[in-house]
Amino acid sequence: MALHVTMAGNEDSKWPTLVMMHFLGGSGREWDEVVALLGPAYRTLRVDLPGFGGSAEETGYGVEEMADAVHAAIADAGLERYVLVGHSMSGKVSMVLARRAQDAGFSVEADSGLKGLVLVAPSPPGPEPMTEEKRAGMIASLGGAPAEGDFAKALKYITRNEERDIRPLVEERAANEVLRMNRTAWVAWVTKGSKEDWAERVGVLTVPALVVAGEKDASLGPKQQREVTLPHLGKGKIKVVKGCSHLVPMERPEAMAEMLREFVEGLPVAKVPEEYERFLFGERVSARTQEVLRRRMDGPPVSEGVLNAAQQRTLRAMLARVVPQVRGEEIDLVGFVVARLASGKGDGWRYDVLPEDAQAYREGLDRLVEKGFEEMDVEHQDTVLSKLAAKKGSVDARWFEEVRGDATAAYAGHPATLARWGYSGFGVGGAFTEYRGFVDVGLNNRESWEPVASGVAQ
Repeated sequence: MALHVTMAGNEDSKWPTLVMMHFLGGSGREWDEVVALLGPAYRTLRVDLPGFGGSAEETGYGVEEMADAVHAAIADAGLERYVLVGHSMSGKVSMVLARRAQDAGFSVEADSGLKGLVLVAPSPPGPEPMTEEKRAGMIASLGGAPAEGDFAKALKYITRNEERDIRPLVEERAANEVLRMNRTAWVAWVTKGSKEDWAERVGVLTVPALVVAGEKDASLGPKQQREVTLPHLGKGKIKVVKGCSHLVPMERPEAMAEMLREFVEGLPVAKVPEEYERFLFGERVSARTQEVLRRRMDGPPVSEGVLNAAQQRTLRAMLARVVPQVRGEEIDLVGFVVARLASGKGDGWRYDVLPEDAQAYREGLDRLVEKGFEEMDVEHQDTVLSKLAAKKGSVDARWFEEVRGDATAAYAGHPATLARWGYSGFGVGGAFTEYRGFVDVGLNNRESWEPVASGVAQ
């Protein structure tokens, strides 16, 4: 199976490629205006899913088959770094692909692979909340053989019921794209694909994710996304587009393009300068130390079953206030902390008022989840955290102390931070290497081999 794809933008772009998919009945053309607004600095790959657009003759309409086809298109295009952008129907497909990447050893700090997930009014991993009456109406409208009057039906599907605000030329183009589809694919999604339950298999994803919801979307709007999609996104955020319904890329292309820019440019990349890498993996640093530091550079391993999605999102918001980082160069502190909890390894002691570490985190984060910490503005968040610290000797204060210590250790021990500091203390050899040591130990003196600090650690 070879899907129809459309590529645009500079292949040497410094940003990951945006792999854009479409809603039921649509095609990659729904993104035309957004791609034009993004310009050549952003590389895009628009994919027509099996049965739709330029892939109307391709078969394989189940969620897994669609995921297989998109995975093959990404491989055929030779994409090294990419962001999945799924809309409505393809949102479910995107989350299945993200689960595969996570199972294969996803790391937010790796140099290649999946880097992020943008879900626009997505169909959730579980069965899509749609009444049987609505399903029957959709099949009756466009599920049969092509007939006179179908354009009016397709146009009604694009413009119907939800105050969709789309320019007439875009409406007409979208309706014509609906008429290009294979009617069997339409029926298959309405009767089967949308009902597929992937919720347990998708679980909690750790890839950075953005959910975009139209304020006036009656079917898959903000309320539904918070209930059925966000519980699967440990690093998910939701943005609500005012005055907009289900077809955000066509209704508000300017807002959609800006959200994509902001998301892609804000993806965490913990940068280690080449000079510091040469020092780290040169002859002065022991092989054992190099092994530890390389693992940190690769990012934390994916650790599941320790914290749920709401707890992870709250911890992320919390650590953003505890350890502010350079935007776009963030170290995945939550990933390192969760990996440490999953390993069961600690520092050999804990406060007697606290349960074991993982349970202490779950209980402490649940208290913040109940307060709505993730949704607070930063001033309110700082106030809540200050009050935690002020409860001297209490469970909250002791736990918050542990959190600060874990986050600081993860931050300070990462090679990107060490490079900012120009730290060279382990450049003395050790196990399995010649012990070299320092020679010039005067105040502020640097040895010729010592790396220069790359910047001020935030």
